[in-house]
Amino acid sequence: MSLRLPGLFSCVALSLLSACGGGGSSPPPAPPTPQPSVSLTLSGAPLSRDLAAGDEVGVAVEGSWSGQHLDGPVYLSVRDSAGRFTQPQAQAASGNSFSFALSTLPELAAGNHAGSIEVRACKDPACAATWPGTAALAYTLKVAAVGDWEMHQRDAAHSGYVPITLNPARFARAWEWKRAAGSEPIGGINPVVAAGGKVFVTTDVYFGEGVVQALNEKDGSEAWRRSLGQVPAFGPPSVSGARVYAAVTGHEQTALWSFDAAGGEVRAKSGFSGQWPHVMAPTVFRDQVLTGAGYYGGETYAFSATTGARNWVHQAGGAWDMWAPAADETYVYHHNGAALYLIERATGATAAKIDDPMGNNSGYAYHGGPLLGSKRNAISFAGGAFSGRASSNVEQYDQRVLSSFDLEARRYNWSSASAYLTVPALAEGVLYAGRNQPAVLDAMDEASGKVLWSWFPPESSETLHRNIIVTRNLLFASTDRAVYAIDLATKKVVWRHPEPGMLALSAGRTLYIATGARESDGRLVAIRLQ
Repeated sequence: MSLRLPGLFSCVALSLLSACGGGGSSPPPAPPTPQPSVSLTLSGAPLSRDLAAGDEVGVAVEGSWSGQHLDGPVYLSVRDSAGRFTQPQAQAASGNSFSFALSTLPELAAGNHAGSIEVRACKDPACAATWPGTAALAYTLKVAAVGDWEMHQRDAAHSGYVPITLNPARFARAWEWKRAAGSEPIGGINPVVAAGGKVFVTTDVYFGEGVVQALNEKDGSEAWRRSLGQVPAFGPPSVSGARVYAAVTGHEQTALWSFDAAGGEVRAKSGFSGQWPHVMAPTVFRDQVLTGAGYYGGETYAFSATTGARNWVHQAGGAWDMWAPAADETYVYHHNGAALYLIERATGATAAKIDDPMGNNSGYAYHGGPLLGSKRNAISFAGGAFSGRASSNVEQYDQRVLSSFDLEARRYNWSSASAYLTVPALAEGVLYAGRNQPAVLDAMDEASGKVLWSWFPPESSETLHRNIIVTRNLLFASTDRAVYAIDLATKKVVWRHPEPGMLALSAGRTLYIATGARESDGRLVAIRLQ
């Protein structure tokens, strides 16, 4: 028989917990020790940027912070674990807000990049120890590859637009090259082109030595040189893929030459008609190389880019020489001074002819080429022009209005209110061109031709010359005294180089100036832009 004493057992057991006897009570448990923490809040939506390879685009990371139960200083630090942005130093927290300025790294490869920028609260400037609490901002970066300056006004659309962002505070003269002295009277060079870390130069001659050569973009040293011997005239080069193209002109010697871009070896020689024409850089599009000449002028020739075989020839008449056709997948575009021709790229047949009411059938040279716009339009000078020199590098005297054409409806759109001299450029719906008397550079609406704003050279006696180049944030223009960079946002000059000339801008972010306000003096200056 067992004896159960539940009450006594319970009391003895519970007495160990001070729950029995005498009616006394134990003190309540101590509250938990407060834990330090930092609350971070980021302002704004996730970051999304479109940029070009090599761009250093600034972004701001902003927000607010608060802390609880902190027993030491707070430093705020921002980082991107993928290493796509600069990493500024940690900053001592003050007030209740913060702001970090970052920029994308120029080493970013072309493509789409996604990630997040993290903000941390640290106990020391080196962020060796952190407070609890972080915040992250998602980002996407679309990095576009940058095409090179391959022909007249960069590409087959002749836009003069290089979609990159530049920092003028970092511009620096890199090197200078000069054509070797010769016996022929011109002594100049033609407008240059660039690709693959090289810049390609041809001599402008009048019965002199025709030379094409490649210079290394890094230091201006010679990569290769190819002499064609004495020729009547030698035109500007174009480059595409593994080939460099340039035309010799003068009766039976008139031919398009093709050279290996890596070593300068001759790859093809394609004859075409000409008496004593001078030509602009050939236009290269896909599998075709296009140039204009003809025994009586007015002919556009299409050659195979690989074999040099002639595909077709188109006869428009009008302007004698010095034009650069434009091209797209379907058509080749040529303005002969009086009308814009749409030529079937596959066959050379005339698809349409759009008369230019401001044009004329001048027998002079044309000096230019259609510019293909963003609205299925083409913009081109009306009428021919005259340089007064048997030369492929000398600028024309004549100012002409710019005419716009609707390529879908195949009709004339508008003409500019003023006549212009410089080779125009087009970017983001804005057309840029310079004129003189007075000297002014106008920014015009692409759709209407209306002037949106104007820039005047600093000196009242300066005159505008040569070609215009536009980037995402800057415009480059040459006067008879200097090359200027103009900020598109402020409309102010942010850089000046005291040597005028014909301009080219490589994918390697080097600005080339073939110096000489109206005609080349035989020198090439390289400006490293970033």
